[in-house]
Amino acid sequence: MWMHIPTYFSEVQDFRVQGRCHHQLGDILGLILCGTLADCDDFSEIEDYGNDNLDFLRAELGFGFVNGVPSEDTLDRVLRYLASDQLEGCFKACWRDITLSGQHLRIDGKELRGTIPLGKKHALVQIVNVWVDEVGLSFGQQQIDTKSNEIVAIPKLLDTVDCQGSVVTIDAIGAQKVIVEKIRSKQADYVIALKANQGGLYEQVADFMEKRQAQLPVHRSIDKGHGRGEERNVYVSSNIALVDEAEQWKDLCSLAMVERVRHTNKGIKRQVQYYISSLEPTAEQMAHYVREHWAIENKLHWQLDFTFREDDCRVKKDNGPANLHLVRKWALHLLKKGSQKISIKRKRKKAARNNGYLIQILTS
Repeated sequence: MWMHIPTYFSEVQDFRVQGRCHHQLGDILGLILCGTLADCDDFSEIEDYGNDNLDFLRAELGFGFVNGVPSEDTLDRVLRYLASDQLEGCFKACWRDITLSGQHLRIDGKELRGTIPLGKKHALVQIVNVWVDEVGLSFGQQQIDTKSNEIVAIPKLLDTVDCQGSVVTIDAIGAQKVIVEKIRSKQADYVIALKANQGGLYEQVADFMEKRQAQLPVHRSIDKGHGRGEERNVYVSSNIALVDEAEQWKDLCSLAMVERVRHTNKGIKRQVQYYISSLEPTAEQMAHYVREHWAIENKLHWQLDFTFREDDCRVKKDNGPANLHLVRKWALHLLKKGSQKISIKRKRKKAARNNGYLIQILTS
């Protein structure tokens, strides 16, 4: 099957001075995508991959490479200055038939640790993602401004996605009135964790739920393994008239308390987390949303760090880190769609060895 990968990027606006470019933009971006699929973790490896597979890329995947394979410096420079929204628009266009309506949208932030300056604790580049586990796809990303934080980035991210009828789950950073109002304005529901430093609401919810724990509906589950056991009890209440602070949060309809009791050879440890929601769910439904929220860590962020070695990447300047992050997410989705029941890591290595398998991934 003959393909033309560079046309995937035909809608991306070329920022370069025309007439002075040795390589087509589609060739450059297509090579970065194919190289990332084929187990390349930096630009030097992608350049080597292109040179080693030049005939295949031209004959089977439609690359021109009129002046040969772009150098690693060219690949780096293009991703540095390419507008991230242009690349993301191209990414979304490939999945325009997939809707977010009625889906469970998990939102969480990620530091690109390769951009942490020497002697500092936090990365220069931090990105907030939306993960839809049911389709194995991250539909959006918003880079956090250097003088801002996730509280500002999350509403901007929500503006980029059509989430009508969906349920949005966020950890405690999302317990902000502006975020709750944004979610409801998008005609979506929310399940958001609380932290003790969030003042009156947390204190009232904790007091309310602890005092009524014995009378509340509860969903219990037990996990065993790795020398430990964890009992998880999820309590919900939709009768929240006595929580005065609830009136200040848009359409807040229910509260939840998640009690985790962990048994190990070192003893017993109890942890409690509280949640607010615009839903009126059963205890079992709330347990599902709370538990499944962490798919964004396990199936997106962990894969990017472990399989794609994102934290080891030393691309730090301009739009380079965010654009590479997007390409990795694109590659991850394509690899997940493959029918073989093997790890993402093995799929990448197989795509590097077997050109036929790479074509299979690209057409999946």
